[in-house]
Amino acid sequence: MTLRIRDFSCPATAAAAPLPEALARHLGISLEEIQDLTIHKKSLDARKKGRPFYRYQLSFSSPDEAALLRNCPELEVWTESPTGNPIENFQIDPSRLRHPPVIIGSGPSGIFTALTLAKAGIGCIVVERGEPVQSRFRRMNQLRRRGTFSAESNYCFGEGGAGTFSDGKLTCGRNHPLIRFVFQELVSYGAPDSILYEAHPHIGTDYLMQIAVRMRNDLEAQVGTQFIFERIFQDFRDGGAKARYEVQLSDGQWIPTDHLILAVGHSARDTYEKLLAKGLAITPKPFAMGARFEHPQALINDIQYGSCELLPAAEYKLAAHVGNRGIWTFCMCPGGYLLPTGAQEGHLAINGMSYHNRNSGFANAAVVVNVLREDFYKGHPLDGMRFQQAIEQKAFAAGGGGYRAPAQRLTDFLKGKMSKGEMRSTYKPGVEPGRLDQILPSFIVESLQAALSQYNQKMRGFLTDEALVVGVETKTSAPIVMVRGPDLQSVSHPGIFPCGEGAGFAGGIVSAALDGVKVAQAVLATLV
Repeated sequence: MTLRIRDFSCPATAAAAPLPEALARHLGISLEEIQDLTIHKKSLDARKKGRPFYRYQLSFSSPDEAALLRNCPELEVWTESPTGNPIENFQIDPSRLRHPPVIIGSGPSGIFTALTLAKAGIGCIVVERGEPVQSRFRRMNQLRRRGTFSAESNYCFGEGGAGTFSDGKLTCGRNHPLIRFVFQELVSYGAPDSILYEAHPHIGTDYLMQIAVRMRNDLEAQVGTQFIFERIFQDFRDGGAKARYEVQLSDGQWIPTDHLILAVGHSARDTYEKLLAKGLAITPKPFAMGARFEHPQALINDIQYGSCELLPAAEYKLAAHVGNRGIWTFCMCPGGYLLPTGAQEGHLAINGMSYHNRNSGFANAAVVVNVLREDFYKGHPLDGMRFQQAIEQKAFAAGGGGYRAPAQRLTDFLKGKMSKGEMRSTYKPGVEPGRLDQILPSFIVESLQAALSQYNQKMRGFLTDEALVVGVETKTSAPIVMVRGPDLQSVSHPGIFPCGEGAGFAGGIVSAALDGVKVAQAVLATLV
């Protein structure tokens, strides 16, 4: 029998007792009566400035559990919910698989499709246009240090996808058993086990790079999954009698398959063009755009915590409404860095990342405004993509080339004037004074400016000339949906499975990974 306490609090101070001792004292029992203590949830309550608490949900076993249940009304009997098994309901007929499934893209959705199929004994072919992690990391350093850009291996393209160079924030709820499966798999490949219980779990780029390599090595060893790097998905055609499709890569190779999974990511704009030309069902959808706001981390800590130096780098999450526009923070990176995430020559887009220890000294977050269909749609399915591209080109020009980014003090952005003097930022290759209030569309600028006063009321000191607006943030989600049916196959091309964020069905690491699991299940359903 396992006992659980749903809500246990203890101070987040240096003088706080270790968790087992604190729990024993709280329950009025000896330390020896608490065995196998496990944390199931942990959150920080810093609403009382200077008196922060950690709140826990805990379970443990004890020699006399019946007596503890009688004497401690806070305790209850608890059985942990099982982790989902994504393949338990599938009895596969191997003879129905003529060719390995082909997965285009090695981001979270693509790799979790491959991982789930591997658990059913099926190896795949994973095609990635970018480089493996190690060489990709060197390419990123060239971009940050010298402004040297590669259109095929960058912060968007390469092993692990865009998520590899991010905060690794896991923003989905954990009640769904398949989400618990995703979290457990990440831990099994090297993610900190704290992601299993923290209220705001994150992994960090340093861990994510290692996880991507371990996943690849394990999939190659398990079922012979083949990874093909530095090859672009070029075309597909009817495979005739031998296969449903043949997939062409940029080296001229044709690969037969009956299951083509499109996990291309939201920056594969050339792929969108190719797929639309082939008649794949694609429709536009709303998205969001804005800029990155960057503050000194110490300022955010002081606003959120007051005077307490023992706590982790503080986060924030803000939202406002102006007319029919929502304005919200997205992908907030405490102790993080700003990165150039354009995937096309002469385009500039900005994102944030952090390492696990979040110690850059700066906090950044995307602050974005919802872009409605009527803001961009002129009758073409890719009008939203073109809207993004035009603003990225404008930002690139405003930065003066070399992937330097236009930046403006937050107070100057509000006043509509150019900033002067030194502007400290984590962004490399560097920032240049620029008018973000003129680069972004007027409806986005006006919405951001109106939201700032609301944000400053919620976080006094948020509006400061110590903060920068760095632009532009254009890639919160895909501007299209690759339409699929209840069987998760394209409504125009059965046998093609649009998947993840680039197909319009996810918005982050967890939701993309979960969609990959579901697409793998859909593939397995064709083999039963």
